[in-house]
Amino acid sequence: MDHSLVCQRCGAHHDPGSYPRGCPNCRTAGEDGRLEVVMSDLDEVDFPSVDHSDRSMWRYRELLPLLGDEPITLGEGWTPVLDLDLGTPCPVHLKNETGNPTWSYKDRLNALLISNMTSLGHAHFVTSSTGNHGASTAAYATRAGAQETVVLLHPDADLPHQVQLRAYGAKVARASDSGRTALLRSLVEHGWYPSVNVTETYTGIPYTTEGYKTISFELVEQLETPPSVMICAIGAGDGLYGVWKGFRELASMGVIDEPPRMVGVQPAERPSVVRAFDRDALMVEPTPGPMPIATSTSGPSAGDHTLRALRESDGIALGIEREAIRDAIIATGRAGVFIEPASAMTVAAVGQLLKRDDLTPDDRVVCLGTGAGVKWPAKTGALIGEVPSVDDTVASLVNTLDIDPTAPERTTT
Repeated sequence: MDHSLVCQRCGAHHDPGSYPRGCPNCRTAGEDGRLEVVMSDLDEVDFPSVDHSDRSMWRYRELLPLLGDEPITLGEGWTPVLDLDLGTPCPVHLKNETGNPTWSYKDRLNALLISNMTSLGHAHFVTSSTGNHGASTAAYATRAGAQETVVLLHPDADLPHQVQLRAYGAKVARASDSGRTALLRSLVEHGWYPSVNVTETYTGIPYTTEGYKTISFELVEQLETPPSVMICAIGAGDGLYGVWKGFRELASMGVIDEPPRMVGVQPAERPSVVRAFDRDALMVEPTPGPMPIATSTSGPSAGDHTLRALRESDGIALGIEREAIRDAIIATGRAGVFIEPASAMTVAAVGQLLKRDDLTPDDRVVCLGTGAGVKWPAKTGALIGEVPSVDDTVASLVNTLDIDPTAPERTTT
């Protein structure tokens, strides 16, 4: 679909393109301006006419700002929605994004972003990541035939991410937060294209929110009624904003009456958006603190667009404690899904909403499970605990695991 890029600071319209540093007009004036995709003639699109034979996010191709003729795809999207029994008065669901090709929802972002940038001639990509985003960028860049992909990893990145990245052919190094930022900007100055923000004030990269809209599109198709509460973890904020933008576009097309209330969650140790939201601030300021167990959302700040999504949807921002994250990982595991700590914060937030009397029997809640717990063994192991060893005797097994060695009578159905 035809689109333009509109600066959210100065209002300037720009043709589709790369713009790794945001709005050129603002940059000339010494400012940072975030460019957002504005689709043309969106109200003329017939949403039910999606390609139902396509079981990926590209079933919504008509609603996405794809620049080239064909997307770079690994089959991302159309992930399952599962019921969660959390003792709530209303139904609660988990949108299980661990089913994406690299096991996180970052694949929706990179499928569109890498497709667009390679169609514009970019062949060298660089990113800075705690793990999931880097793995996704590397996978799609490799699939697109990029010449080189460099991933600068957070020092606490777990081993599975390191191995995964190298398997995709990326060139990988770990560096400090300040070091990664400096190195990223240096490579961008030399012509590499970044898949993450490089400006002082968060502007993001054009198109990064657009792939996330397909989560909203899928939920409207997959659920009997659209969600009234949508809970998303906040890293930089593109995921939450993209999901909200998808619902906003569905409302403008008349597919739903109104977007759901957006609930943004962050680790209690670094609640930059929570603090800005509670103070009615216009900007998100850095909020340093101890490194949280939810490494994927450990950044000290986030984009101001998160505040817009929360306020315009009559939503809220919540800080989540470590123990609540642990309990949520266990609860979700009992439903058959192993999610990472950042994803578990969305499930933990349900309990907070209940305590605040913010849920009613008429609500329908969706928690966004963004990434797989198996990719963070050190973090999840610290929460869940180690597996004990036993002697080669039944008595040792019984005593260690506190079980009855006699199986109960077999039931028949």
